[in-house]
Amino acid sequence: MAPEELSGEVQIIYPVERERLDIFQHFLDPAGVEPADVRTAELTVMMVQLAASGRGVCALPNWALHEYLQKGFVAQLRLGEKGLWSTLYAAVREEMLEQAYVEDFLQTARDTCFANLNGIRAV
Repeated sequence: MAPEELSGEVQIIYPVERERLDIFQHFLDPAGVEPADVRTAELTVMMVQLAASGRGVCALPNWALHEYLQKGFVAQLRLGEKGLWSTLYAAVREEMLEQAYVEDFLQTARDTCFANLNGIRAV
């Protein structure tokens, strides 16, 4: 999907600053494209329900949509040729980084994510 294809759509977003949203920072703004309108929803499930009922479109990670895609509630389209990818980070205080329980937690988080979230990849 090209950015211009979203110019006539209502973009459903989380209620955060526009600068923090990849759909704007890495897709629409660089192309000089503005959506027809912007609507906020605080929960992913609300965003999906609004999109499913034809009230707009939302840009969400594949892993967050997987359940709704499997049930046929919504369809997905890749944004741009390769899609949008973000890197997620875990933050801990430096003095805690080498604590065994922190290392175990981080490994458990990695293992759980890769076992349960569709469409993610290691960097």
